[in-house]
This record gives sequence, structure tokens and C-alpha cells, in this order.
Amino acid sequence: MLTWVVHPFVENRKRSVLLIAFLVLILALVYLSTKSIYIVLLSIFFFGVGLYKYFVPFHYQFDQRKIVVLSFLYRFEKKWESFRSFYADNNGVLLSPFDRPSRLENFRGLYIQFGSNRREEVINFINQKVPEKPASIKH
Repeated sequence: MLTWVVHPFVENRKRSVLLIAFLVLILALVYLSTKSIYIVLLSIFFFGVGLYKYFVPFHYQFDQRKIVVLSFLYRFEKKWESFRSFYADNNGVLLSPFDRPSRLENFRGLYIQFGSNRREEVINFINQKVPEKPASIKH
């Protein structure tokens, strides 16, 4: 079993401080232009929804049968047999239900964030569970 937590807001302190400063500036501009606290609250809601994955920690659990992703008001569970290929980048890996690259992967696939120093460990675990990909696809 492999488990880890990814919380970009805590892990990237400089970026988080800049993001908060930028959001405060935008919200101040919204208030100054509309003079409405309700519009500011609505803006906070939309920023929160849009930046949800940055502010909230995600817990990842891999076991022999399934993947579980847990977060605030969110639980996703899927068996390894659902995935046919995967593609790694610098920040994570996209698990795809398709054998070949498809435009639908971003909607039907699952993106797993590596977190700090977990890249090789996660890719090795996924290599054991996801069938071999066609030769033209690389991680």
C-alpha cells in the first residue's frame, strides 16, 4: 500500500503568499468598481471553486486493487482495471482509461499529483498495475 498527502498551498509558501496577495488585490478592485460586498462574496466563491485543488489537501491511497483519492467533501475510488495507460509529467501522472492518446482523457482520466519526492515511487507502483502501453507512447 502506498499513501501520501499533497497540499500545494502549504508546500509552495512563496507561490501561496503571491497568490493570496493577488486575490486580495483583485477582490479590492472588484469592491472598488462595484461597491457591493455581495459581488465580492460571489467572487470569493468562484475563486474558491476554481482554486479548490490548490487550497485543499488531497490524500492518495494506492493498494493492490484500487486507487482512493480523498479530500474535503470529495472521495474518488477506482479499480486499477479501469486504467489502460498513463502519462507522467513534472507534477503528476494522468491515468487514462484509453489504450491510445485521446482528447477525452482529461475528462475521463484521473490526474494524480506526486507531492514532494514521490515521483519514482508512484510511477513504479503504477507500472506494476497498469498494463503495458503501446510502444509509441512514453512516460
